[in-house]
Parts: sequence; C-alpha cells; structure tokens
Amino acid sequence: LYLGYTQTGLWDLHGDSYPFVDTSFKPSLFWRKDAILQSQDKHWFLGMAAGIDIINGKGGDDSRSLNYVYLQPELNYRFSGGSTLTFGPRIKGYFDESENSDYRRYAGYVDWKIRWAQDKGLMLTGLYRHGSKNYNMTQIDAAWPLRRTPLNMNGYLHLQYFTGYGETMLGYDQRSGPHFRIGLSLIP
Repeated sequence: LYLGYTQTGLWDLHGDSYPFVDTSFKPSLFWRKDAILQSQDKHWFLGMAAGIDIINGKGGDDSRSLNYVYLQPELNYRFSGGSTLTFGPRIKGYFDESENSDYRRYAGYVDWKIRWAQDKGLMLTGLYRHGSKNYNMTQIDAAWPLRRTPLNMNGYLHLQYFTGYGETMLGYDQRSGPHFRIGLSLIP
C-alpha cells in the first residue's frame, strides 16, 4: 500500500515573462503488486495496481478538480538482457465531477499504456486516451536516469511528445499540440 504525490507544472518558456501555464496537484493512495502470477521461467508475469487519484489545481474562477478510482492490470515480459516490456491499461471510474462534469468525454475510461524500461537505463513510454467522438490524446515519453549523468541524483531527464486533449486540467477540453518538451522528474 502506497501514498503518492505528483505535482505537474507546464512552464511556457516562449511567452512574455515566462509564465506557468498550469499547475496540478495529485495526491494518490494505491495498492500495487508486481507479480501476482508468473511463468516458470519468470519471463512473463502479471502485476496489478488499484487506487484513487485526486487531482486539484487553481482556486476561484479557474478552480477544477477530478477524482477517480482505477484498476490497472499489467502484463510484463522480462528480457534476458535486463529490460522489461509492460502493457498496463488503466481502467478508470470517475466520481465527484462537479467542476468538470464532461471530462470523461475527453479522456474516456481507459488509459492505454505501454512501456519498455532498461534496468537503470532508458525508459520509453507510450500513452493513448480515446474519449467520445474524436477526442483523443497521444503522449510519448523518453526518460534517462539522472544517476547516469554528471548530476548523479535521484530522478529522470524527460523528453516528451504530446498531442490531443487533456494536456492540463484547466484546458482539458481544448486540443493542444503537437508539443515537444524537456523536463525533470525529481524523486526524494
């Protein structure tokens, strides 16, 4: 059982005075087990995660929040060379959508996710969401551990491609992109 916290801020380095476009705060409570079932050779294994995410942003006229519970089965294949391929669709059930009652139309009910990760190396992740009509989102991330850079600290250097709906909680109903980004993920 885990308690998590994610804070995401999008910084517009091309705008006047370099403003933050949006900042979201996401505390979460979740359960996770990496291998519920495993093949005899331990190359294939099925993991599972379930939890609750509470996403909040600004107050006042820009106030918004989103709460959902999820179940995420993860089918994994462990390669002999020290990497793992994971397919993990996150199935979501929304509740308390008073501020964003139409969010599910834009994000749908499943986050389709695939990830390939080297042990202590490169991690590639693809994420796709499909809401109703043509409301969809595609995000591709590449991450490199900061431990393997001169910074030698916990976290990752990220490169990201994004296009579609739901980029921010404030503008979830506006199409955005394509965007290419660079960022840092710091882990205590």
